[in-house]
Formats: sequence, structure tokens, C-alpha cells
Amino acid sequence: MTSRSILIVDDDVDALKLVGLMLERLGYDILAAASGQQAVQKAIEAQPALIILDVMMPDMDGYEVAARLRSHPATETIPILMFTAKASVSDRVAGIQAGANDYLTKPVQPRELVARVESLLQLQPAVSGGDPEDRGSIIGFLPTKGGLGTTTLTLNTALELKHMHADARTIVVELQEGNATMALQLGQAGGGEDSTGLHHLLDYPLSYLTKESLERHITRHASGLRALLGTTRPAGAAGEMSKEHVRTILRYLSSDYDYVLLDLPARLSEAHKEALRLCRWIIVTVEPNRISLELASAMLAALDELGLGQHKTRIVLLQRIPVAGAVSRHMIEQTLHRKMLTTIPPVPDLAYESVSNGRPIVEMQPQSLWTQQIRRLVQAIVES
Repeated sequence: MTSRSILIVDDDVDALKLVGLMLERLGYDILAAASGQQAVQKAIEAQPALIILDVMMPDMDGYEVAARLRSHPATETIPILMFTAKASVSDRVAGIQAGANDYLTKPVQPRELVARVESLLQLQPAVSGGDPEDRGSIIGFLPTKGGLGTTTLTLNTALELKHMHADARTIVVELQEGNATMALQLGQAGGGEDSTGLHHLLDYPLSYLTKESLERHITRHASGLRALLGTTRPAGAAGEMSKEHVRTILRYLSSDYDYVLLDLPARLSEAHKEALRLCRWIIVTVEPNRISLELASAMLAALDELGLGQHKTRIVLLQRIPVAGAVSRHMIEQTLHRKMLTTIPPVPDLAYESVSNGRPIVEMQPQSLWTQQIRRLVQAIVES
């Protein structure tokens, strides 16, 4: 595989030649397949940097091809652009759910096709100059609304990951634009409002944002965990986060760390969309009630539209307080059409003690049921 190789799949020979010639003129190496079966075989053997995939083919349609590619370890992370004449919303949703990263309808202006291709190639780690196997996994934790306890979940998962796999370089990034609490949960006086942290990096022009400048803003916890912390100041009081800053920061971190865990807000700004595109997994947190499930359904639909479909998203159920007759795990999986990784039980007394003492729960109570469930989540992340 090269960082400029593209596999084009279409049973229309003229379409293959037209798209292939246009991209070849731009310096891309082109592979071609005229059937679904041939596409799967070539993708596994050649592992191109990108696959442009038609939907309507005689032996195996594009949806099945995408699903097969996502289920094979050699091709599961290769970006897929579905390029087809099927233009309905249901067709687009089906493509995204099958595993496509983007969906483009024919006919299209050449400039738009090239822009989509170049955008998707940024998802492939090889484009940025490193071997994909040398880059860490970025895992995003995305709440369906504020106040669920997602920051607590992200921090404790990162700490337990570091405890269970001490040889793995792990960092947690509080990708919040304000009202950040992770420094307080780690017991840092003043909430970590010093010369370090994410908000200071936003003041750097991109040309001055280097690995060295980034490293100076990372907090080192006694456990060995590294953290890039947000600011406790209100949202809007710190610098604005751009997608270019996010992309640069996460590229640097994923080249130096085995696991990069992101604490995300319940919003989809352009900067946060960029972070989500770079994630290997997106863990969506929900509560076991009707309102939370409605919000989760809306969030997952929005992620589908962004090309971040079922192959990337997982569910974690957060039970903050004991509730009789709460919605069951089976019902949640049926409603959201996603696999649930684990259920985090309610521990109000432990949570209060943790906040009061500035000590994460996994450090205070390493043998508790709560920590055991965090370990299950860590195991799922590592096995992925």
C-alpha cells in the first residue's frame, strides 16, 4: 500500500476510466475492480489508502462490499467513499451504516470529488508520514447531553487502562472549550489553571505548534497517566478551538501514544467533528430513560450523516442513581441499533467521596463493582 493508492470499484468501465484518469493526473496510484468480489479481494491484498465504491453492481452491491471490508482486519480502517447515482436519504443512510465514511452522488463536479478524496485520505495515518501500525488508537467518549458523568468515565477508564497495561503509553485529552473538571477530579489545586493545558495551545499559530510545544502543556499524573487538560473557565472565555488545531494535536499525540482517550462535549462543532473523524471508536454514553434514548438516537443519526456509522460507535450505559424499572440493556440495544460495551452501576456515595477528595474512583476503590465494569470497558478497547 502507498499513501497515494486508490481502489476504484465500478462495473461501468467508462466510469472507471474517467475517474481513474482524473485522479492519475493528480498523482494518485489507481487500482480498479469491476465487481464486488474482485473489490474485496484486491482491497485485502493491496490495502489501498482509499476505496471509491459504486453501489449498484451485479454480483455484490456496494453495501455488502463495505460491510465485508469493515469486518476484515486488513481493511476495517480503510476510508470508503461511496460514489453512486442512488441519491435518496435512505440510500445514503444505508451506505453510512454499512461502513462508508462519505457518500457522493453522480454526477459530480471534479473539484468536489477531489476535495472529498483528499479529505478522506487524511483519515489514513499513512498520509501523515507514519506507518499505521506505529500510531495509537484514538477513542472518543461522547455524551448525549451534559451532566451524565462522561468526564468521570473517560478519566477513570484512562487511569485503569494505565494500571492494567503499564507498558502502554496512555494520554487523556479533555477536549472541552470551558467548564472543564478533570484537573479538579485529579486533585489539582486551582483546577490546573497554570501555564499548561489545552487552552494555551489554542493561542499558538499552527506553524508554531510542534511536538515539543505540545509536550510542555501535558500534565503528568502520579499513576504514570498523561493528561492534556481543559480550562475551568466558562466556555467562550478561552481561545476558540479550530479543526486545524485539533487535527494537528491529535496527529502528534497518536504518533507518540498507544492510546489517546478524548473527553468530548455533547456538541458537534467543526473542531469536534474533526476529532470524531480521527477516532477508531466513538463511545456514546446514555442513561436508562426515555429522554436519554431520544437524545442518543438523534446523536447517532447525526454521526451517521457525518459518515461515522455503526462500525465506529459503541454504547456505554451510565446509571448514576438506582432506578426501579429502568430501561433494559436489551431494549437500549434494540432502540439504538448499537452494541453496548458495558453498564456502569450507580455509586453515589463513592462519587461524592471522589469529588470531595480529588481522587478518581478506580484509585480509591480498585476492587469495587464500579471499577470492575471499567476494567471490562478497558478490555474491550484493548481487544479492538
